[in-house]
Amino acid sequence: MSILVSALLAGLLAAVSPLLLSRLPEPTAEPEPDMPVKIPYVELGAVPRLGLWLALPAAVLGAVAAATITEPRLLPVWIPIAAATPVLAWVDWKVHLLPYLIVAPLYVLSWLLIGVSALWMQDASVLLHALYGNLGVFGFYFVLGLLGPMGYGDIRLSAVVGVGLGPLGFIATFYGLFFGLVIGAIAGLVLVRGRLGNQTPIAFGPYLLLGAFAALWV
Repeated sequence: MSILVSALLAGLLAAVSPLLLSRLPEPTAEPEPDMPVKIPYVELGAVPRLGLWLALPAAVLGAVAAATITEPRLLPVWIPIAAATPVLAWVDWKVHLLPYLIVAPLYVLSWLLIGVSALWMQDASVLLHALYGNLGVFGFYFVLGLLGPMGYGDIRLSAVVGVGLGPLGFIATFYGLFFGLVIGAIAGLVLVRGRLGNQTPIAFGPYLLLGAFAALWV
């Protein structure tokens, strides 16, 4: 039953995400010289049947979370993450940006839902582990961003992933990092094959999120 409910909720939230996307203000900062031309958010959100195409993978991710998380009281935080993953992936792939006005509310909501889980379980250590995950995953990607071409949108998004993974334990958090890097590296090799002269950065956000869901199977 929880699998069906999680899939339904994640799919419904994702289905309405194009409405939110089309209302986002455009970034005011000057784009980096190696970035593609910015497609307006209103155009990205107006693609025909986009809500359906985003709802389907969100529902699958919601079902995966419900099927693999052994403590169901830790599941709520993963439903909005599952719902946000397709729309963030869509925007990142198209314009190499992770909108702050999606990632920041998702981060706040993640903490609120982790707080609900901690109250439900009557276990304050859930919050402590979420904090460890938040700081650990964010810190890792922050350092990675200092050393390489990691966008700050990806670094911000990593904090959301850390909040979700932290209460699941160190192993899940470690594999969330590991799988995200591996999936991103493989995708990067595939995307640049045959076009090595193209210096457009790889959109890493989708792989960061997919790595987190892959870690739930461990």
